[in-house]
Parts: sequence; C-alpha cells; structure tokens
Amino acid sequence: MATFAGLFTVREFRYLYPAYALSYVGDQLSSVAVAILVFDRTGSPVATAVAFSAAFLPSALGPVLGSLADRFPRRGLLIVCDLARAILVAALALPGMPIGAAIALLYLAHLFTPPFMSARAALMPDVLGGEAYIAGNGLTNLTYQISQVAGFAIGGAVVLLVTPAGALLANAATFALSAALIWRGIRPRPAPESEGARWSPLRDAAAGVRHVFTDPWLRQCLLLVWLVSAFAFSTEAIAYPLARELGGGPPLAGVLMATIALGYATGATVLTRWTRPSVRDRVTVPLAVLSGLALLPMLAHPPAPVVLALLFCCGLGCSFSTPLNAMFIQRAAPAYRGRAMGVAIAGIAAGQGGGFLLAGWVTELGVTASATVGLCGIGALASAVCCGAAYASAAATPVASEPSGT
Repeated sequence: MATFAGLFTVREFRYLYPAYALSYVGDQLSSVAVAILVFDRTGSPVATAVAFSAAFLPSALGPVLGSLADRFPRRGLLIVCDLARAILVAALALPGMPIGAAIALLYLAHLFTPPFMSARAALMPDVLGGEAYIAGNGLTNLTYQISQVAGFAIGGAVVLLVTPAGALLANAATFALSAALIWRGIRPRPAPESEGARWSPLRDAAAGVRHVFTDPWLRQCLLLVWLVSAFAFSTEAIAYPLARELGGGPPLAGVLMATIALGYATGATVLTRWTRPSVRDRVTVPLAVLSGLALLPMLAHPPAPVVLALLFCCGLGCSFSTPLNAMFIQRAAPAYRGRAMGVAIAGIAAGQGGGFLLAGWVTELGVTASATVGLCGIGALASAVCCGAAYASAAATPVASEPSGT
C-alpha cells in the first residue's frame, strides 16, 4: 500500500507537488487581492463579484485549453503557464491600473489555469505509477480541499498586512517559484503523439469530448462526480445564511464550510492511504449515496452540533470522487489525458456553479437555509442512485480504444 511519505522518495514528485501547491495558493491569493482592490476603489459589490468570478470563468474553456496539454510537451507547458501568470499578476500591481483593465488581466491570468491543471494531471501518471499514483492524486486533492478553506482567509490576512498590490507581487512570486521548481525537478518528455499535424483548438476539444463520452466508464464516472458534487457542495453557497439561522455569524459560517472539507479530507485519506483497491471500488457508490443521505435530516432544522455532524458525513461521502479522479486519468488514453481533464474541469465548474446558484435562488424564494440544504441532499441522493447504477453497470466495460482522429 503506497504511503504519502513514500511519494516523496520519487524525485520528480518532490518538485511537482510543491509547484502545484504554490500555483493553487497563487490563484487564491490573486482572486482575493483583486476583489478587495476593486471594492476599495468602487465600493460596488457587483463590480467585486464580477472581479471575483473572473477567476473561475476560464474553467468553462477547459476542453479547449486542456487540449494544449496533448499537443505540446507537458513540462514546458507547465513552465509557460506559470511564467505567464507571474507576469500578468505582477502587472495587476502597477499603480493606477484601471479597474476594467485589472479584471481583464485577472481573467487572462486565469486562462492559463486550465492548461496548467490538465498538463499536471496528464503528467502525474508518468511520474507515479499504480497505487502510488492513486495516493499522489489523493494527496493533491487533500491539498486542494485544505487550501480552499484556508486560502481565502490567509489571502485576506496577507492583503491586510501588505496591501493588495503587495499581495499581488507575492502572488506573482509564487508562480515564478513554481516554474523554477518544475524546470529544475521535472525531466523533459516529448509531446504526446497526435495524428493531426496542426493544433486546432475546436477540433481537438471536440475529439477530447468524444473520447470521454464514447467510453461508458469515463462518461458515467464524470456524470456521477459532476451531479453529486453539484448538489452536495451547494451548501457552501448558503453557509452564511445557514449560520445566521443557527444563531451564529461569519465564524460559524467558516466552521460549516471547514467541516465539509474536513469530512472530505478524512474520507480521501482513508480511501487513498489505507483502503485496498477492491474495497475502494465497492464503496464508491455507497459513499456517493451517503453524501446526499447525510443532508436529509436538515429538513427537520436540527441544532448546530447536529448540523456539523451531518456536514462532516456529507463531506466524507463526497470523498468517493478522489480515487475516481485518478482512475479517470489512468483510464483515458495517454494522448487524450489533457483534454479529458479539461472536460472534467469544465463540468465540475459548471455543476458547482449551477448548484451554488440553485441553492441561493431557493433560499431567496423564502425557503429556510436548513430546508434548502435538505432539498439539495435529495438532489444529491437521486443523482447518486441513478448515476451510481449506471456507473456500476459500466465498470466492467473494456477500456475504449483511441479515436482515429484528433
């Protein structure tokens, strides 16, 4: 059984992991810094929301941008993405930068995130093999969950201490350091073989979508993760109204969000560190069911301690997606891994964004936050049952052969 400590005996992983962590922290920091900068200058919540959303919109272009990871050497693409973000984010710190230009630069900087994520995901199976790859993917997912909760709080503290411009320069430095780590520690590999002589973004993206959706296992894996996550994680969008309903405020809202992440991190650790592959496969669908089932008691408006326990169980159930993420990339043909990851990124972003909007809209209609969470639990449970049955049926499907054209 692979261990997290054992992963760091692999030289390339010792460099790739901190490079990923630094790049993600950089993404979080730039989002917070620009949002604060915009609000300080305009006092407009709408303008601030537009600035903040600019960090996430490029994920919708995941299938197109992810195709870069299947056309160019992945090590070089990682370095280029980090250096481009370092330059663009540093430009945001220039004195007197117009608000519109700052938002545009932030959007451009985040256009380099999907190809970075796709290239890193596609490169990981070359760095780690077998169960080590499952464990390595689990560790990176843990890092994502922990930094998602802590990143915004840390980002706010950094901005408070060094001003938004100083935080943006620190952010640019994280990207530059990530590029240096990849250049120093990752060995060059040739670009994946492709039959097409010239890169065509739309054609390559369409080929990636076809590759994913013509393989029954890949298709059902994504639908299970997308739909269950969309409903289960929608609680995050109404954490503050839920905290107010429970008699708390912003601190409790933070605890509610952290509890979901803690449950996810706990489940991901157990699944990728201490669970045999055969057992892991058997508990995938039951865990997905748990993520929705745990939220149903919220319809009865339980007190805060019970809510925290339910949210922890929901996060625990959602951890089913961690080993599936690794298995998804392993199952995709090597020449399509970047595009497959791009499709996954786009669907997760769209699903969770839609879930956030749905939870907010239902609450806006006058439904209590607790009841809204319970209704989202019904959606997650229904998705887990329906998609889980289709996923289990597709689990024995042979690996799809690579399409003839790209």
